[in-house]
Amino acid sequence: GVPGEARGKIMRQGLGLWVWGLAGCAWGWGGALVRMVSGKAGVTVLCYREAGCTPFAVSLIMDYFPAVARGSAMGVYNWGIYGGYSLAYAIGSYIPRANINGMGWRWAFFLSGMPGLLLGVVLAVTVREPPRAGGAGEEEAVGNMTLREKLRTTVRSFLNPPLLLLCLAGSVRNAGGYVWAYNAQNYFNFYYSQVDVGRWLSWIPLVGGFLGALLGGVISDRVVQKRGLHARIWVLVISQVAAAPCVAGALWLKPPYCFLSLIPGCMLGEMWGGVTLTIVVELVGPAIRSCAVGFYLFIISNVGGNAPLLLPALSQHWGLRGALLLLYPGTYLAGSLLFLLTLFVLRRDQETSEERRPLLSSSSGGQEHEGGHRKYS
Repeated sequence: GVPGEARGKIMRQGLGLWVWGLAGCAWGWGGALVRMVSGKAGVTVLCYREAGCTPFAVSLIMDYFPAVARGSAMGVYNWGIYGGYSLAYAIGSYIPRANINGMGWRWAFFLSGMPGLLLGVVLAVTVREPPRAGGAGEEEAVGNMTLREKLRTTVRSFLNPPLLLLCLAGSVRNAGGYVWAYNAQNYFNFYYSQVDVGRWLSWIPLVGGFLGALLGGVISDRVVQKRGLHARIWVLVISQVAAAPCVAGALWLKPPYCFLSLIPGCMLGEMWGGVTLTIVVELVGPAIRSCAVGFYLFIISNVGGNAPLLLPALSQHWGLRGALLLLYPGTYLAGSLLFLLTLFVLRRDQETSEERRPLLSSSSGGQEHEGGHRKYS
C-alpha cells in the first residue's frame, strides 16, 4: 500500500493478479519438490496478492466515486470475496471427483489460477486510472511525500483512538470469519458426514455475501448523509448483533435448517467489510489512503488469521461445536461491542474538534473532512 497513491496503480494490481494466478497454476502442475518450494514461497506470494489488490482497488474506488456512493461501491467490490469463497467450495468439492484427464485435484488449482492470469492482463489493458478526486494539487502533494513520510504519517494516524479501536474491532470480527472458513467443512464432516456440504456452501456465501455487502454499503451511504460518519459504525454494530443468532443457528440446528440459517447470517454478517474499509479511508488523509488500507488489512489479517489456532485447545474443553460457538458467533458479538466503543470515541473526538474548531490552526493533528468529521493524518 505504500506506493499505492502514486500513478500506475492499475499496472501494479494487474501484476499482482498475474503473479497469484501463476502461483496457483504452478501448485497444480508441479511435482512434490515444486509444490514444496511453492509452498515455502507461497507466504511471499500471498503477501504480494494482499498488497497488490485491495489497497490499490480501494484507492481507485475513492477516485472513481463521490463520497456519497463510496460505501455502495466498496460493497460491490467485496462481491469478489464471496464469489471466490463459494467457488472454492464448488471447485474443491466437485473438480477432484471429476478427475479431469486423470489429474484429480490438480485441476482445482488450474481452474483457480487461470482466471488470475487472464484478468491481470485484461485489467492492465482495458482499465484507465481516473484523475484524483482532489485534483492536480492533491496529486502533486501525494507525489512529493517520501516513503518515510508516508509510513510515519500512517503509523501516527493509527495511534489515534478511533482508528486503533476500529482495527481491534475489525480484527475480532475477522477472526470469526477465518475460524468458520477454515473449519466449516471439518464441522459438517464431523457431525453430519452424510451431507454434501458443497451443495449448500457453493452458493450460500455467494447469495448472502452479495446481498449483505451491497445492502451494508447502500444503507451506510444513506445514513452518513443524514447523521455523519459515525452513522456508518451503527450499521456495523446492528448488523453484527443481528447476524450472531443466525450463525449460531448454523451450529445448533441440523441439516438442512443449519444451512438455511446461514443465509441471513451471511447477509447480515457480511455487511461489515466494505463499510469498515470506507470508514478507514474517510478517517485518513488522501495521501496515505492505500497505505492506510494496507496497514489496516495487515493488522486484521494477522490478528484474525491466527484465531483458528485457538480452536484445538478450546475443543478439548468444550468440544468442536462449543469452541466454534465461542469463536464464530461469539466474535460477532464481541466485534459489535468494540464497534460500539469505536462509535462513542469517534463521536467524542468529533464533538471535541467542533468545540475547538475556532482555535485550530493549519498545524493541528487533524483535518476536516468534506462531511465535517476529523481526519487523522
